[in-house]
Amino acid sequence: MSLVFTRLGEPTEEQKQTVLEILDSQYPTKSENVNRELVQMLVYLDSPTVVAKAMDIMREKAINEPPDYGELLTRNRGYGGAIRQMLDNHPDLRQYHLAFVLRNATKGWSNQDLIAYFDWFNRARTWSGGASYQGFLENISNESYANVNEKQRLAVEVAGVRKPFTLPELPKPEGPGRQWSLGDLLALEGKLKGRNFEHGKKMFAATRCVICHRFAGEGGATGPDLTQLAGRFNLKDLSEAIVEPSKVISDQYLASSIVTEDGDVYNGRIVNETETTVTILTDPEDSTKVVEVPRKEIAETVPSKVSIMPADLLKPLNEEEVLDLLAYLLSRGDKGHPMFRK
Repeated sequence: MSLVFTRLGEPTEEQKQTVLEILDSQYPTKSENVNRELVQMLVYLDSPTVVAKAMDIMREKAINEPPDYGELLTRNRGYGGAIRQMLDNHPDLRQYHLAFVLRNATKGWSNQDLIAYFDWFNRARTWSGGASYQGFLENISNESYANVNEKQRLAVEVAGVRKPFTLPELPKPEGPGRQWSLGDLLALEGKLKGRNFEHGKKMFAATRCVICHRFAGEGGATGPDLTQLAGRFNLKDLSEAIVEPSKVISDQYLASSIVTEDGDVYNGRIVNETETTVTILTDPEDSTKVVEVPRKEIAETVPSKVSIMPADLLKPLNEEEVLDLLAYLLSRGDKGHPMFRK
């Protein structure tokens, strides 16, 4: 079946279901070789059960049994030393393979499984591998993180198993700035030509947007990913969202005030709720700053009419800086977009 899909192309939804009915119940088997093939196929077919089954294996105690490298140790002293080091602290090859395959899984993740998955990388980094081992781990983790949705990314960061996005130092705009209105921004539409992509990216950081929002694979997780923004927003919609962020607030990013029976007040975005607790993110620029409030202590929860996104982000920018930022946001991260052609 792998060969069929490789050569003939992606199956239809009906064909996927037909194959899943045959294979889904077969995983896992007693054969590790068969399991390796099965898990790849099931992830490819969007199995609703494979993630949970695979994560049960990744939660198990690691099996650090290295293969017999035998004569490899004698071929080259340099390589031999690296191999000896790996023999003493060998990665669990089953779990490593699962981590690699699950990076493409977009369905079937619970928050608990997702948190356990990214926590596995912290454990795997303590094992010894070849010269590229740590780099491979980082690439797998980054690809996995890019494939999950915004809410899941935030859950992972809030749990502390993956560090939030940070920049060593935010660049500063040249200015002089001014108070930008919706009309001011709409008047710039005819000037969105010959813009500078890299300068727009710099302004995305200078306005602190990058701390909360991902764009083209980089940025924070507390706000929505803006890479495909141009598919939903035109210049008017984008301008309005920037200068009047409280006019329309998505339920997904609605801020709230939690008031406790003792009179404590926590303001921010509710990121997780269970039967016994409510977790609120109190600082949109730092996903580690959360408070877990027991439900029995909550007197009331009041939705906020004010967006957690600041209203004066453009104030420090001059016209050229605003134009490059708008072009960058509307480009979907494409350096070859017509707006950047000289």
